[in-house]
Amino acid sequence: MIDIVLPSAPFAAYLVVWLVSSLDLFIPILPPGTLLLAGGALAAQGDLNPVLLGAIGALGAWIGDLAGYRLGRRIARGLTRLRFRDGSRAGESRWQGWILRHPFLSLLIARYLPAGRTVAATTAGRLTHPWRAYALAALTAELLWAGPAVLLGYLGGQFIPVGFMLAVALGGIVLTVLAALLRRRRTARRTGPAIPDS
Repeated sequence: MIDIVLPSAPFAAYLVVWLVSSLDLFIPILPPGTLLLAGGALAAQGDLNPVLLGAIGALGAWIGDLAGYRLGRRIARGLTRLRFRDGSRAGESRWQGWILRHPFLSLLIARYLPAGRTVAATTAGRLTHPWRAYALAALTAELLWAGPAVLLGYLGGQFIPVGFMLAVALGGIVLTVLAALLRRRRTARRTGPAIPDS
């Protein structure tokens, strides 16, 4: 039964983790953390390499962060950047300034907030945070996110049946997607239908 549940091609599992981790910044309903937990459980059974799995997840997420930063820079080019007397930029709120001063902490915290990575990455780019400092902070934050997620899944896989772990991971994915769809539906109801121009 386990042979049916486990993936027959580890390369495909690594590829899915990399793609989901990369695209999560642009499609926040994708669950890379859940995939890393499930992958860690599979690694406990010898089907995947936990170190390689964590590295691929972190690399994919890092690439997504860099893409979000570049997107923010493009947005910045289209905006008129004014400076006030205190040196802050036009439209720079207190929390945006905090992102610029603490990019590592903001990225690490954003990992656990809905669409947090998207906001943190694009804000850093839009407010022209130094590229190298941002890239290093993003890589460190993603390594500290992916490592514990794989380790937790790995430890769980030692004591909990893999089939159960995968079922929980799948349930988490389904619930995440449903929650996003319900939130979108509620927002549409609150705003109401668009009124056509007469």
